[in-house]
Amino acid sequence: MRKSVLSICVLLFLIMPLNATSSLSALSRGDAVLTSNEVNYAFSHNPAFLTSKNFSFLLPVNAQIYNISGLISNDLIANITAISSMDEESMVNGLLSLLREFSGTMPLLSMDESLSFTVKGFGLNLALREEVITTGGSVATTLSACIEGELSAGFGFDIPLDEYHISLGMTPKLLYRVYTSPVGIETAVDFMLDSSLSEAVTVYEALALSMDIGAYVSFPLGFSSALVLRNIGSDYEAAGTDGSVEELENPFAIDTAIGWSGKWSFISLQLELGLRGWNNIRDTIDLMRSFNAGMSLGLTDFVSINAGISGGYPSLGLELDIFCIDLIIAYYWQDYGINYGLNPRDIIALEVAIAFD
Repeated sequence: MRKSVLSICVLLFLIMPLNATSSLSALSRGDAVLTSNEVNYAFSHNPAFLTSKNFSFLLPVNAQIYNISGLISNDLIANITAISSMDEESMVNGLLSLLREFSGTMPLLSMDESLSFTVKGFGLNLALREEVITTGGSVATTLSACIEGELSAGFGFDIPLDEYHISLGMTPKLLYRVYTSPVGIETAVDFMLDSSLSEAVTVYEALALSMDIGAYVSFPLGFSSALVLRNIGSDYEAAGTDGSVEELENPFAIDTAIGWSGKWSFISLQLELGLRGWNNIRDTIDLMRSFNAGMSLGLTDFVSINAGISGGYPSLGLELDIFCIDLIIAYYWQDYGINYGLNPRDIIALEVAIAFD
């Protein structure tokens, strides 16, 4: 039974046109949504958006495949067949072939699920993320698994003025993370075939509290600005089953952005320029990584085309809003190199959400 379930999970992960710790809609816009004033981004980007709707309910599920170009060039379908065969040698060869063009540390697959609702400025959000992470490269590639859960509560309020509108919000967050030390391909296959994990594998657990505080200001003529203080008090450690301790990075960051929006009949347009974590900028490379820009062009009330740039890499997305079902398809690039620009990888992602607001 376990073998069948694992086989089905592997197939589902690999055949879905698949991003997340961030909103997929935001990623398709270069993460440039700090001035969008949409409740969907209240817990992921700007807590001030908790006041944008009197009521909202959102249940999104998204999945993503990383380095999609490399996977396709390595005969993706044949390798999926080999992995699902449950023959040890075929599975090892299939995994090695899939991972041949991976290098450094980056995800292979990930899935995100969340449930959130808001009522008149108050909100709750529960988010889960599962990842399979690759480390190394070619035949030396190792795999590790990570599961992360985050529980957030939020409160926001408005300050209406004559020509301006100010929204403020805050979201305390409780983060729980479990992940394994990297294991070789053979060990990963042994586990899938019902063998126990090697005693050398360490499982780490971490628990942390943090807070985001955000502000949004709208000006006349469609202009707006935003300021978000992110990861306040977020330093934490992960304790391993072997007694070891790892420091996990989640630095305090200050994000800023300016935006503009307009609407003409059934056409709408949102534009934004921003700097993420500008307090951590030390050189021109940090500046490039910090800069982001994005746009969302609404062709009707049901169809939007997104585009953006984040960290020097482009993103594209298509959003369909059909009654209470939102469908988002995105294609974007991220850099996973130790040195900037050496290891860009493309990601394809799909999200389906039930939304009421």
